[in-house]
Amino acid sequence: MKMKMIKLCKMKTVSKLTPVLTAAMLGTLLSPVTALADPDYVSREENVDCSAFEEEAVGEVVTASHVTEEMCRPVYWHDKNNDFDPDYDRLLMTGDEIRELNTRVLAEKDANMHDIINMASEYRADDLRKSLVKSTTTDRTKPLYADGVLISDNQAYYRDLALTISENGYTDETRENAYSVAVRRTDMKSIPTNEYIGYSANDSDNEIVSTVLNVNEPFVIRQRTVVDGNTFYWGYSDNCSGWVDGEDLALCKDKDEWLDAWLVDPTARDFVVVTCNQIVLDPSNFTPYSSEVKLTFATILKEVPVSQIPEKIGERGSWNNYAVYLPTRDENGKYEKKCALIAQHYDVSEGFVDLTRTNLMKLAFGCLGDRYGWGGMLDAMDCSLFTRNVYKCCGLALPRNTSWQQALPGRKIDISKMTDEEKLRAFSKMPAGTLLYFSGHTMIYTGFDGGLAYVISDTGSLSDSEGEVNVRSMYSVILNPLTTRRRSGNTWIRDLSAAVLPFSEEVVAQVRTAIDSEDPGPGPENETIKRVTPLNGQSFASSSDTLALDTFLGSVRNLYLSFENAKDSAVKELKVTCIKGSKITTKERVKEVVCEKGVAKVKKNRRTGLAALTLKKSGTLTFRMEDGAEYSVLFNVEKPRAVKEYKKIKNTEMMNLDVKKLFNTTIDSGELSIVKDRQKSASVSGNNILVVDGSKKNSIKAVYRYLNKKYSIKITVKGQ
Repeated sequence: MKMKMIKLCKMKTVSKLTPVLTAAMLGTLLSPVTALADPDYVSREENVDCSAFEEEAVGEVVTASHVTEEMCRPVYWHDKNNDFDPDYDRLLMTGDEIRELNTRVLAEKDANMHDIINMASEYRADDLRKSLVKSTTTDRTKPLYADGVLISDNQAYYRDLALTISENGYTDETRENAYSVAVRRTDMKSIPTNEYIGYSANDSDNEIVSTVLNVNEPFVIRQRTVVDGNTFYWGYSDNCSGWVDGEDLALCKDKDEWLDAWLVDPTARDFVVVTCNQIVLDPSNFTPYSSEVKLTFATILKEVPVSQIPEKIGERGSWNNYAVYLPTRDENGKYEKKCALIAQHYDVSEGFVDLTRTNLMKLAFGCLGDRYGWGGMLDAMDCSLFTRNVYKCCGLALPRNTSWQQALPGRKIDISKMTDEEKLRAFSKMPAGTLLYFSGHTMIYTGFDGGLAYVISDTGSLSDSEGEVNVRSMYSVILNPLTTRRRSGNTWIRDLSAAVLPFSEEVVAQVRTAIDSEDPGPGPENETIKRVTPLNGQSFASSSDTLALDTFLGSVRNLYLSFENAKDSAVKELKVTCIKGSKITTKERVKEVVCEKGVAKVKKNRRTGLAALTLKKSGTLTFRMEDGAEYSVLFNVEKPRAVKEYKKIKNTEMMNLDVKKLFNTTIDSGELSIVKDRQKSASVSGNNILVVDGSKKNSIKAVYRYLNKKYSIKITVKGQ
C-alpha cells in the first residue's frame, strides 16, 4: 500500500554508551501470545511500501515527533527525573525482596509461571502424548504458508503432525522428567516443526513461535517426537511450554547437574549477566564449541572460579576477559560445561544489576533501535520479552504475556477509567521503569518532558503524533511520547488501561498514596515551578537546588552562574549548593551584588561587568543585573567530611547508607564508589551503599568524588 509522509524529527546518530498451555491453547496457531504481544496486530498481513519513508539527509536518525537527540540517552532521563525526585537513584527493591516477589509470582495462578525446580518429578507420559495429539489441530480456514509456500490443506498439515506425535512420542504410563539447558538461543513453538509458518508468503512473523530460550536457560522435558528426521522435545521453561528443537538442548544426567548448570544465588557476584542486546563470542579453530556463539540480552552464565581458570582456553589466555562456563553438547547430546571467554569491553554485569531507575533506563536504552522479533524470533524481542529481559537483568522473573504480567501480586494500578489528564497526573507519581499497558502492548515509562509523558518499547506498528493517522510498521525498540497514535486514531495514553510497579511493597505503597493525594506533584504544567531548567553544560549539586551551575570544567574553582532560565520562571527562591571555597563567576553583566556579612568575598570585573564570588559560609546574595533584573540566591555552603557515627557499625542484617549520612552533605550529584570490601558484601546503587550482610566482620572503604574533590570513609562492621 502507498503511504503518505508524516512529520518526523531528525537527530544526529548517537553511540550507546511459563505458562501451562491447555490442549486448546497448544493446538491453536494464533496463540494467546499473538493476541497480547503486538499492538495493532492485523497490520502484519499488509505489505508496506518502504519508499514512503524517505530520509532527508544521510547520517541522520529519524525519530518520532517530540523526540530529541538528548532524549535518546538514559542520562537525560536521570537528569530530568532527578529534578523532581532527590531519591531517584535509590534501590527500588533489594535482592531479598526480589527473591520473595519471584516466589509469590510463581504461586500466582493468573501469572501462568512454572516452578520448574519444584515441579513433580514423575508424570503420566502417555496421557500427555494423547493430550498433545488431540490439541495439535487448527480451525484456521484462511491460507497458511510453510516457508513461503501455500499449505493446500491446513487441517491435513496439522493431522500429519499429530500422527507423528502419536507414533513416536513417549508412551510410558509413569515417566520421570528429563532436564536440559539450551546450548544456543532457540525458539519454543506451539507445534514441532522447523518450517516457517506465516499468514502470507512474506509474513514477517513466524506465527508458531511462543517464546525463546537463551543460552544456558533451563528446560524440563516431558515429551518427544521426530519430524522430518529432527527430534523435538516438549516441555517447560519458567514462563512457557512448547516444542524445542532437540539439537539446541543439552541433556543433563540428573537434576543436580541441571541445577548446577544454571541456578544462581541472586545476591552473589559469581555469574555474569549480558546487559546489551547481543554478544558474539570470538571465532576459534581450537574451541569450536564457543566459536561465534551468540549470547543475547539477559543471558546468564556462571563464572569460572579464579583458582580454576585454565592457563589457556583453546589458544588464548584469560587476561582482560570474563572466564565463564558455557553449556555444550557431546556427540550423544549430553551436557558438558566448558570454559569460554567474554571480552572485558562487552556490557555484562557480574551478578544481577541493582534495581534502580538509573539502571533500568540504561538497560532499556541499551537496546534502542534494535529490531523487533515476534516471540523472540531472529535473536530479537517483542514487547513483553523486552520488558522481561530488562527486569531479568535485575533478577526479577516477569511472566510471559502482557496480561499475565499484570497479575504481578499487589503491583497493578487500574488506570482504565482515568481521563488523559488524570493519567498524566498519576504517571508523575510513578518511578521511571514502571510498566504501562494497553491491550496487546507493554512499554517502559521513562518520565516527563515539556508536558509530555514518554515511554520506550519494542513495538510493531503505530502512527506518529502529528499529521494524518498513518499506521506504519516500525518493528524496533523506540522512544516515543504517549501522544503517538494507534490504528483507531486514539493516542496511546487514551488506550492505556494499567500500570504495573515491579518494585518493593514500600515503593508501591508510596506511589499509591501519592496518586490518591491532592498534591498535584511534578505534572507537566508544574515542571517550571520545581526547578529552573538547566542550560547546556549545567548541573545541580543537590537535588534540593533550584539554580544550576556550569560545571563543565570539573573544578570548584571554575564554576559559572547564569540567570537566563530564571527570567520567566515561577521559582520564588533560587537556591544553589556548593563546596566551601568555591569560586563562582556570573555569566551576565552585574550592576551590583549585595552580600550578607561573611558569606562570600565578591569582586567585579570592571571591563567585563561580571562578578566573581568566593563562598565562605551559607547565606543569601542579591544580584542586581545591568538589564534591571534582580535575583536573590540562597547559597548553601558545605564542607563534606566523613561522619564518625558511620566509621564503626555494630551488627545488623542489612544497611543502606547514602552520601548524606556518610559525609554530612546534601551534594548528591557526585560519584560514590567502593574501593575496598573484604567480605564482598557491599554494593553501590547510585549514591547509596547497600551492605547485604552486616553480621560478619568487614572493612569497607568508600570514596565520594564531586568535581575535583575526593572524600573517603573507612567503615568497620563489627559483626556478631
